[in-house]
Amino acid sequence: MAVHRVLITGGTGFVGKHLQEGLKERGIDYDAFSSKEYDLAVKEQAEAAFAERKGIGVILHLASFQAAAEFPAKHPAEQFLRNSLIHLHVLEGWRRFFPRAKLIAIGTSCAYPSDAVTLTEEKFLDGEIHGSVYSYAFTKRLLYTGILAYNDQYGTNGSYVVPATMYGEYDDFHVETAHVSGALIGKFVRAVREGLPEVEIWGDGTQVREFMYVKDFVDALIHLIPLCDRDLINVGPGKGTSIKDLAGLISEKAGFKGKLVFNKERYVGIKEKVMDVHKLAGKYGFVVNPDLAPGVERTVKWYAQNYDRLRDKRKFAS
Repeated sequence: MAVHRVLITGGTGFVGKHLQEGLKERGIDYDAFSSKEYDLAVKEQAEAAFAERKGIGVILHLASFQAAAEFPAKHPAEQFLRNSLIHLHVLEGWRRFFPRAKLIAIGTSCAYPSDAVTLTEEKFLDGEIHGSVYSYAFTKRLLYTGILAYNDQYGTNGSYVVPATMYGEYDDFHVETAHVSGALIGKFVRAVREGLPEVEIWGDGTQVREFMYVKDFVDALIHLIPLCDRDLINVGPGKGTSIKDLAGLISEKAGFKGKLVFNKERYVGIKEKVMDVHKLAGKYGFVVNPDLAPGVERTVKWYAQNYDRLRDKRKFAS
């Protein structure tokens, strides 16, 4: 099945840059814009972003106001406002300007119930969100609910993809806003470059997360475009990795010879989070590589090569 012209929201962010590369490699026509060109939280700008485009057959909605670590706890109101507006404006732009286009929105695993043992798709809305990310995660549930509502009332074809935590080139590596994978890569590369004797790791190292190289996610997403219809799909390896093991892997790939210090007093979030990916493999015939080593090695090498330019780079201006 041919993939028609693709519109990417959030197309110049971490995942968006890799998605552009993946579409270009496959010869798929696409359009992407930055938040500096169109702020999707502003109704008039969001409307213009859709109205000024033609022939869109697929909308990949990645745009959000998001960061990790302690950022969600410090900016819950801003995240609630900006993300709610972004998602509502995108849904309306879809309905008004490209109602026959297929929309695939990117969700987050932190929107799953915090007490769920197995994160299967049918449990996505069944329970309370973890308090550390309640505002951001709620807006991702709002987005999924909006897709269901638009599908039901307007007959649109919207789906929702929930990825595991991603890492890779162009990621955020700043400790104040990065996910644990990006933060640790940033810490270990810095330690090697600056000759630091130790690296601090938040928590005791036993917390378990699911990680995925960003290019593997792009492969999965492009694979799903012609196949998914009005569905909710987990995308990940379905395998957890302890933070201790992740830190050990990154330390090895970075060539760090110092001491790893685990700080049990720092923020760690949910103790364990791994998604069930049987639908991805069984229904859609795609399996994400569970081996983190190749992607970590490439990311560490890329960040080390760009360290002087990126070492103090912040995700947000302030």
